[in-house]
Amino acid sequence: MENGKDLENLRIKIDQMNNKLLSLISTRINYSLNQETFSKEFFDGKSWFLYRLKKEQDLDSEFGRFLYNDQLPFIFKKEELIGSKISKTDNLRINPIEIDLSEKIIKLYKKLLQGLCETKEKINTYGETTKLDVEIILTINERTTAIGEHVSAFKLQNEPQLKNLLEEEVRNNLVKPEREVEVTENIIATAKKYGIENETLMKEFAKDLIEITLDSEVAFILNSKL
Repeated sequence: MENGKDLENLRIKIDQMNNKLLSLISTRINYSLNQETFSKEFFDGKSWFLYRLKKEQDLDSEFGRFLYNDQLPFIFKKEELIGSKISKTDNLRINPIEIDLSEKIIKLYKKLLQGLCETKEKINTYGETTKLDVEIILTINERTTAIGEHVSAFKLQNEPQLKNLLEEEVRNNLVKPEREVEVTENIIATAKKYGIENETLMKEFAKDLIEITLDSEVAFILNSKL
């Protein structure tokens, strides 16, 4: 496949994930904020959010998701999850990187909820909102970090000199204003399609998504051994 087609396919996947993300968010905002699920203990010393997050990732781990270098658990370490019940069937050319963007992702998500949800705690809906919170945050993580690494791998193949630059130089090279405008406009339009009318908030959300994706791309390039 030609390089231009590779990048086009990655961008299509990003747009598809944005669509999935906004669909989930449009469902989540029908519920109260329920922010205490991120701190209130549920079981075994874990909050509602962390307990559900580990259960979801345990299942992914059993099915072999984290056998691959471009798939890393969110917050938890691979060794903290249930082991895979299958063997890896192929090898990806993505090298793993040590980067934790979970704090930024959760901060982004909480900011979004605070701007869109009714500021109340309804414990009878904690189970439903926690399920959605975990799915949305894992989707944001996939959208920003895993996809970001694949974009970086593509760029390194075409511009191997990037890994020799300083961090600020790498970041400046990766910034593409026209693409950022396109992504932002698409997110705002898709949000409206799903009934999310707060254009200012969605513009900020798009900006934060782009920044976290850039964080991932920069980290991958600076740590790449390609």
